[in-house]
Amino acid sequence: MKMKVLLACTSPIAMLAASPAFAGQTADPQATNSTANPVATGADTVTQAGDIPDAGLQSDDIVVTATSGERSRFRSSISVSQISQEAIQNFTPRSEAEVLRNIPGLQPSDTAGPGGNANIGVRGIPVSTGGSEYVALQEDGLPVVLFGDMNFGNNDYWLRFDQNVQRVEAVRGGSASTFSSQAPGAVVNYLSKTGDKAGGQVAYSNGLGYREHRVDFDYGAPIDDTTRFHVGGYARNGGGLTNENFNILRGYQIKANLTKDFADNRGFIRLNFKRLDEQAPTNTTTPSLATYSGTKITGFSPLPTFDGRDGSSYSIYNRSFQYLDYDGGGVKNAEVQGIHPRVTGIGAQIHYDLTDNITIDDSIRYQWINGNFTTQFINVATRTGAGGVIGSTVNGSTVGSLRYAAGPNVGQVYTGTYVNTNPNINTLMKNMNNFVNNLTLNGKFDAGPGKATVTTGVFLMKQNIVQDWHVNRQYSELNGENAAPLDLFSTTGTQLTAAGQAGFNDNWGSCCARRVDLTYTDTAPFLQVGYELGGLNLDASVRYDSVHGEGTAQGGVAGPTTRVADALGSALIPSLVLSNTVENIDYTDHYVSWSLGALYAFDTSTSVFARASRGGRFNADRRVLSGNFNADGSLNAQGQSTSVNFLNQQEIGLKQRGGVFGGSYSVEITGFHSTLTENNYDFTRISLPAPNNDPNISNGYRSYGIEFTSRVTAGNFHLAADATYSNSKITSSGTAALVGNRPGGLPEFLFVVSPSYDAGIVAFGVSVNGQTSTKSDDFNLYTIKGSTFVNGFVTVRPVERVELGLNVNNLFDKLGFRGGGSLSPILSSSSAVFSNTALYGRTVTGSVRYRF
Repeated sequence: MKMKVLLACTSPIAMLAASPAFAGQTADPQATNSTANPVATGADTVTQAGDIPDAGLQSDDIVVTATSGERSRFRSSISVSQISQEAIQNFTPRSEAEVLRNIPGLQPSDTAGPGGNANIGVRGIPVSTGGSEYVALQEDGLPVVLFGDMNFGNNDYWLRFDQNVQRVEAVRGGSASTFSSQAPGAVVNYLSKTGDKAGGQVAYSNGLGYREHRVDFDYGAPIDDTTRFHVGGYARNGGGLTNENFNILRGYQIKANLTKDFADNRGFIRLNFKRLDEQAPTNTTTPSLATYSGTKITGFSPLPTFDGRDGSSYSIYNRSFQYLDYDGGGVKNAEVQGIHPRVTGIGAQIHYDLTDNITIDDSIRYQWINGNFTTQFINVATRTGAGGVIGSTVNGSTVGSLRYAAGPNVGQVYTGTYVNTNPNINTLMKNMNNFVNNLTLNGKFDAGPGKATVTTGVFLMKQNIVQDWHVNRQYSELNGENAAPLDLFSTTGTQLTAAGQAGFNDNWGSCCARRVDLTYTDTAPFLQVGYELGGLNLDASVRYDSVHGEGTAQGGVAGPTTRVADALGSALIPSLVLSNTVENIDYTDHYVSWSLGALYAFDTSTSVFARASRGGRFNADRRVLSGNFNADGSLNAQGQSTSVNFLNQQEIGLKQRGGVFGGSYSVEITGFHSTLTENNYDFTRISLPAPNNDPNISNGYRSYGIEFTSRVTAGNFHLAADATYSNSKITSSGTAALVGNRPGGLPEFLFVVSPSYDAGIVAFGVSVNGQTSTKSDDFNLYTIKGSTFVNGFVTVRPVERVELGLNVNNLFDKLGFRGGGSLSPILSSSSAVFSNTALYGRTVTGSVRYRF
């Protein structure tokens, strides 16, 4: 707390916020921001009919993410993508992960749904535990959260793409290691509109064939010659993309900023506000039937009672469930909401030119964050037969029958083929607050025949992780629409479950009846030096992260047996409760990241670059309760050797732009090579079948490949094409059988190709995205066929400023998967249940938009 107050008081923002109003002429540059220099050229845009961006000129846009903010994309020795609001909006992404699929090099498993919880890989580096280990998501240059893979706190929970976003900018590799913390793989930055020009829009969209109603708005404008503002947001509700019979999706986001320009175009100060409060469904598994031959999975089809394209675990019969409180409150009720983030953020930015050559930038933000992760997982088991529920032992008795615990068949014997045996989970994210400040000083100097640049500063971020986990054993029928809970009865007629629940807090064992009260503070000074002579740009940068973790963690021990009643009677339900043994965490670790880059521009059309970097990634809450700490909270020998993972990357690239067919084009090709030694711990593996049930991860990885991105504009025609090829291998492992395998869930090749045509009164386009086959897991037990999906849009402008839209995702209603998966149960020599999360089926959205 003392550190926070001190920084707030010494920050230039705090000092200038108390000064008199600024006078003078309007500063023209649009002020976006990054972790370094927040100034870029350009202006907020309102798309007009037939307004197609020039592909060649776009490469002159200044890069403001994970750089010093001095150079355009064409003159930066890094791999950069810049995607406009309109380009993303055309294809109505249904989650943040679907937004990220437009960025080459990223490998998002975009199947979790609008609530988040996606795995985001990069350049063939796998996601071993879930979330986003090596990729940071930012809003206006500041990380949404410090760690992208926090248990029940992934970074895609806490932000939403909407009309407030001017563009999404992404830097892969390179300077992401030194201009950001905990993101050596990539930094993805949502850059906001700031009201440079008066204008806005309001839109209403509605699902066609499913219930989802959404209203979007945004408006920005100058207030006077030195002041401007922007405000916008959305509200939505409905049954979600799986068309539930209740409003599993509901909530809103509001964002606003106010900018005051300094006299003589010397900079600006900006205040920011955000409020996000939205519950949204998340999918963990939507199983299908798979056909296979040997080790190759060759096709998918729906299960008799579950279609992975529109089936879900959400049901009118599980709108809520019971859990056992850790603080003596007894049995309580939890409403099933999917993921429900509640975020209130306030912040400020300052950019000020101290002299013609020296600039100071500072960004500061505090976010109050809490929420809950309350949902039903899915795991498929058979009712009878080998490994079936009947005949198994539950709570000390042999299961003899199953009966419906709710719904029109309540009390009747369940005779279906499949049973869902996965838990219902209520994780209370009680305090995920964070504070961040990024202070930067930039200098430009003549140095002999060339020019030198120096960027230095310090980043500070404090992240709380305060959570209670309630992971309950649960049984229900496998049904994609309104599944009913199932009660188990012993062979002697004793009721073993109540409302389908067999145990409180005990599904994954003693690890996961859990309470954590943790705080991590990352302090990172950084320095970058650059030199430019003619077409040659050289730069070197270094970052020193010092991360302090403190707090406590508690696992579970056997607790009371509680009698719980339901429609069929009552049952004695066992539990786990918090152990009196508390694991203390109180330690600091330090590490250095660096990056070296060079670019040579032969002329205004062609440049080449090369870069080498090494970035550290701190292992935070995923290391607790896994044998890493001494009694006093310091790291033991195992903890010291596994505290930080390092990602090493080398890359070379070509950037080319010019004219073609009377239009323009830009092409960027980057070859990359990456190595990583990762140590981590995944508690969810404990309950998996062998050989995938070891929670300890200690692997070395190697990946090499090519990123390709291209844009073409010719008259009213626009083409975007992005692709990534990566060859990945496990080079070392604590599990010898993994060495030489391809990491599970990573495709070798993935692509997005999006042609569109805008004739003014009408615009239309398609987007084809897909990937090649993946391995089911690190043991490479099976090869899963790849899938290609098609999206499309049509926009009609019947009168000026009015747009009617029709957007289709997964046009051909294809049943397919991203990532890995598993086969269980095996049904025959060529058929089994495949467990992973399918991409949503065809969804059609109609909209009307008014621009003003």
